[in-house]
Amino acid sequence: MTVDTRTIVAVVFAGAVTTGHVFAQGAGSPAPQGQPPAGQTPPAGGRGGDPGQRGATPEGGRQGRGGRAGGYTQYTRPLASEDVLVRGKALYGANCASCHAIDLRGTADGKNPNLLRSGVALRDQKGELIGARLAKHSAPLTLNEADTVAIAEYIHSVHATMGGQGSPPGRNPTNVTLNVLVGDPKKGEATFTAVCATCHSVTGNLKGIASKFADPRALQNGWVSGSTSTFGGGGRGGGGPVPAVVTMADGSKLEGTLVREDDFLVVLILPDGTRKSMPRTNGVPRVELKDPKAGHVDAIVKLAHDDGQNQMLHDITAYLWTIK
Repeated sequence: MTVDTRTIVAVVFAGAVTTGHVFAQGAGSPAPQGQPPAGQTPPAGGRGGDPGQRGATPEGGRQGRGGRAGGYTQYTRPLASEDVLVRGKALYGANCASCHAIDLRGTADGKNPNLLRSGVALRDQKGELIGARLAKHSAPLTLNEADTVAIAEYIHSVHATMGGQGSPPGRNPTNVTLNVLVGDPKKGEATFTAVCATCHSVTGNLKGIASKFADPRALQNGWVSGSTSTFGGGGRGGGGPVPAVVTMADGSKLEGTLVREDDFLVVLILPDGTRKSMPRTNGVPRVELKDPKAGHVDAIVKLAHDDGQNQMLHDITAYLWTIK
């Protein structure tokens, strides 16, 4: 397995382990209708709390169900009551889905617009913009004002579940507190001793490891992916020192930290701190990188292979969270 392959496997696996429990392990009950999740206070307005900005909520009002604190209109716009949304969904299915698709994505040729990205739908507040478009729709639609508003409110409710960076609806469920502490700390300690203790120690390089992360999810992402320097990664921003072995033309080898490598020059920091620059011709001297995460990634892959339910991984997370 190459260096790049190991890295990709570790990162993808970390995401899979974390997201696998979003729905099954959501902790706590959803916030009551019209209220933000516990511990969060809705702002007085839109971005920066300015009531005059786009996405602002009326002064003294509340955000809709599942609304986010601040941000774009689709996250701050109060949602309609459940009966209106149910009616709007039915009307959308009967009048709109045949062209714009049941998931609002429209058609690939662009003839029927994607309503998830429609500027008109995103700017609409109570059906005023969508209604104006429907009045000019071809073929004509026979809808009264209440029907138009219901369809608009249903579209808004789908927008409210969209994630950031263009993520589709439902990718980031609202009012859900992720709980990754589903493992057994005692079993995790046993697995850690058997699998990890050859390189790591909770009294050595992992002393107080849990206190270095904001929450259990961040801890799990850090140790599974090996993204922190403790596990061979470069930490925030990636990169970090890259151990390398340089083989000279006469076959002699130098070990150190690679600073630069291109077609004409290799720069290495030797163990004693000396900076050594070597001219390069036709790939000589040859540079071989030593992946600092190789052992960690191999261990994670073996754990994943041996335990298809990821229980041992969750046990280790539960154990590491006790090391503060």
